[in-house]
Amino acid sequence: MTTTLPRATRGLDIDRRKVIVGGLLAGSVASFLSAIGMVETFDERMIIDPILSLGYAALVWIPVLFGYRVSQRVALEGMEAPRVGAGNVLAGALVGAIGGGMLGLFAVLVDAVNVRNVLLNVTPALVDLLSFHQPVAVGALLLVAVGAALGALGGVAHLFNPRVKSAIVSGVAWILLFSFTELVFGDIFDDLGMLSVDRLIYAADRGLTLGAALVIFGGAALGSLRFKGRASGAVARFQAMPEEKRRSRAFYFAAAVMLAGLLLPSVFGSYLNEVLATVGLFMLMGIGLNVVVGFAGLLDLGYVAFFAVGAYTTAVLTSPLSPNIAPEMAFFEALPFVLLMAALAGLVVGTPVIRMRGDYLAIVTLAFGEIARLLFQADWLKGTFGGAQGILRIGKGSIHTYFGYVVVASGVVALLVGFLRWREGRRLDRIGGPARLPGNSTPGLGITIMAGGLGAIVFGLLFPSFATWTVTGIDSEAVFRMVMVFVAIAAFVSWRLQDSRVGRAWMAMREDEQVAESMGINVVTAKLLAFVIGAMLASLGGALFAVKIGTIFPASFKIVQSIIILVIVIVGGMGSLRGVAIGALVLIGILGGPTQTGLLREFQEYKLLLYGVILVYMMLQRPEGLLPSARRSRELHQEEFLQDAWIKTQEGAAAVAEVAAEEAEEER
Repeated sequence: MTTTLPRATRGLDIDRRKVIVGGLLAGSVASFLSAIGMVETFDERMIIDPILSLGYAALVWIPVLFGYRVSQRVALEGMEAPRVGAGNVLAGALVGAIGGGMLGLFAVLVDAVNVRNVLLNVTPALVDLLSFHQPVAVGALLLVAVGAALGALGGVAHLFNPRVKSAIVSGVAWILLFSFTELVFGDIFDDLGMLSVDRLIYAADRGLTLGAALVIFGGAALGSLRFKGRASGAVARFQAMPEEKRRSRAFYFAAAVMLAGLLLPSVFGSYLNEVLATVGLFMLMGIGLNVVVGFAGLLDLGYVAFFAVGAYTTAVLTSPLSPNIAPEMAFFEALPFVLLMAALAGLVVGTPVIRMRGDYLAIVTLAFGEIARLLFQADWLKGTFGGAQGILRIGKGSIHTYFGYVVVASGVVALLVGFLRWREGRRLDRIGGPARLPGNSTPGLGITIMAGGLGAIVFGLLFPSFATWTVTGIDSEAVFRMVMVFVAIAAFVSWRLQDSRVGRAWMAMREDEQVAESMGINVVTAKLLAFVIGAMLASLGGALFAVKIGTIFPASFKIVQSIIILVIVIVGGMGSLRGVAIGALVLIGILGGPTQTGLLREFQEYKLLLYGVILVYMMLQRPEGLLPSARRSRELHQEEFLQDAWIKTQEGAAAVAEVAAEEAEEER
């Protein structure tokens, strides 16, 4: 039998086909980014002044990444690991040279042929950028040389120690972080009266100064070398803790995050508070959609309808300019009616689709989302919802005076209950009491309750103005605090539902609806509960959105809102509260929402394209999401888990047989 080996260059072990394909892909990506105008648009934004702009940075990563991936040699199981050396560097250089040559050819062609009738963003300024402000022919040759150098850099990375590579990546990441968040740090330094520090870090065009970039890179690299593996080790130790201790630690962490969220907005600045408030709104809606999609497995593409119901109910009940119905309620007086209307909307949407599943359910819910938007826009309902003109002067979010006293009183009660739990747990542990339910009458739970009560008391004493807390859209700091409180409530409700009887019924239905129904689960009730609870959580987001904006229009509730919320849940990890949080931070906080800007303001025009790229990557590489739930991860990787279990079983059987053979040999 003959084995076919890949065609390789003698002595250097380079797969020519892989190099050519990788180079063509690199050139195609670079040409595409140039053709859509990303390079020219980003060139106005400096990363390191005056060395590197964001436009050139959008091209630099391509030959480096493709050179690294193509020159990477996979070690096959049971075979000797391939040696790294000059072959890796040469392969990366060839990939970069081919990609640079293809980009240079693109520049020559668009310079010679007028293609602006088709490609509007291909301008003479773009050709000048790609040619490094040189004649086009000279620029094309420079692109080949620069691409080869950058591709070789990607190949050289294989020669480094993994810790060194991680340190370099950390340094580059921190440089980009400081560069992209210059407005955020500028606001913080301004609030703290540290404008001199701001001038040391950022140049006049708001790019990093060369000295600051070197300091940031060096500090991040040294920190990575010093603390490499500490975070993963802490996570492993946390996961190895008993369930009771892990829950108490998670409670402390959540309380610390909540306290920081209430204190830090005063120094964040208006821009960062605005971004975080938007992140919180989408996080709140993501938590609700996670109940429907992540827990119950119901693909809802019309989720924006519930968001619109919450916003319009708040507007009708609180605005003095509501056309026919204008009771002018306070925000928290209207909130119960908002939840009631959302529950009714959940029943209206959920009842007709109760027997549908999969693609059919997605199509029908998509139709309901569009129907809701058209109803709010229709002229025959203009007397109630204002039609296309919307509703203006929505009431402020405010909390009545007695609420502060309730917070302090609740803290005192929690301290008393926690102390009794702690003392009872200590007594049972000392005398070796009978077995009890996990988390019931334990010292750790008592300490957790006391910590929460103490936090409530301290909060009520430190923030007496909380009793008359008023939120308007122009006060981004107050909006963010209120959004964070609602997110905490929604997260707690979702967390408690996850392990409840209803939550387990949802998960059984998600895994196999027919089996769940045959086991006695009322599928109809479970689905309706999922729609109702998801609708109520979405309505909270809609109510806060109405208060934040102060004016609502039907155009604010397009179907793209539902798509983006679903993307947040998928990218973060379906069925995981942590996943929803990280998905909202990554997608909304960094790239921005449908009409809101994120930290990367320059990506506003291209964020839907980036959403698509992220989704494709996640589906191919991490279908479970960034931070998935353990149960969901096992579902998606069931074959791998079964294979690993089979291998362990075979290894165990072989070990047992070997021990038995040795014992038999000794007996002889």
